[in-house]
Amino acid sequence: MLWSVYATDDEEVRDAVVDQACSLGAVELFTSLHMPETQDPAGWVRWMGHVHRTRGARFWADVSPAGLARLGPVDLAGCGVVGLRLDYGYDVQGVRAVAAATGLPIALNASTVGAAALDALAGVEGLVGWHNFYPRPGTGLDGGYYARQSRLFTSRGLRLLAFVPGEVTRRAPLYRGLPTLEEHRHRDAYTSAVRLRALADGVEAVCAEGVVAPRHLEWIRRAEDGVLTLPVNLAPGCAWLEGDWRLRVEETGRSHRLEGTRGRALPGACANADAMETGSLQMDTLGRYRGEVHLMTATAPLDGEHVRLGEVAAPYRCLVGLLRGGQQVRLVRADRPAPGR
Repeated sequence: MLWSVYATDDEEVRDAVVDQACSLGAVELFTSLHMPETQDPAGWVRWMGHVHRTRGARFWADVSPAGLARLGPVDLAGCGVVGLRLDYGYDVQGVRAVAAATGLPIALNASTVGAAALDALAGVEGLVGWHNFYPRPGTGLDGGYYARQSRLFTSRGLRLLAFVPGEVTRRAPLYRGLPTLEEHRHRDAYTSAVRLRALADGVEAVCAEGVVAPRHLEWIRRAEDGVLTLPVNLAPGCAWLEGDWRLRVEETGRSHRLEGTRGRALPGACANADAMETGSLQMDTLGRYRGEVHLMTATAPLDGEHVRLGEVAAPYRCLVGLLRGGQQVRLVRADRPAPGR
């Protein structure tokens, strides 16, 4: 995961972002060198150089022709800049010229670039796709368009990045979140990052503003390693469900079965709801299937053959539809305190 830091951020926010990013070792940060509201762009570049030298941070910088002109001659690599994101103001020839002049990898706006432009840029070293974020509610991408644009890069074996909104602070100009996908505007960074990856395999999530809640950061890292964390509310006596499970490979359209649960003893005190709802954990009571636990992926009527053990917590239930047979999941108590809290 990557983070974002800007000249217009409060010092407290900047420090928190750098601290969280550096706590994970290798650090890449996204920033902008063309924000018109930045009063002292040269001072910002000096700050970047200081953080690069003292904390090991490396920067991908959003630039425009006007922004580079305002900066004047500057040793970008010496300030920790390892790549440039070129958005408006650059045609194919302009992109090639910047790449040749700086020797830095170039990120293109993955939300708008077309296949013809990508083909025309074949041979440019270190080409990357980097989606936009969208401050104005209602202007973020929809999932289908995002997936199609992303395939332009993933099908060519190019690195791809996209934004998720922050969880602690919001940025100007509107303070309404900075997502790539509109559906993520009011969601947490964890579920947003998982959804981005489900639509574009291998995409790297970038927190667009501030920091991420510690437990969500941990879960994002696990998801990148192939383990999806599902916070759950469990009935009394069902704590044994906490931990790692593998879903059986068969997909029924109704539920995923947890491997290794068949034969478990029935709980003593569980109450059914009005239905076997999506996201609920249901234990089979029928014959040789007795004890097997189903994670419901669709709502089904009560049948007298299952008892309810708990459910995926509401803020994370959107992840249930992303599960696939054979996947590894980790069930954790939703009410467990976050690390370090």
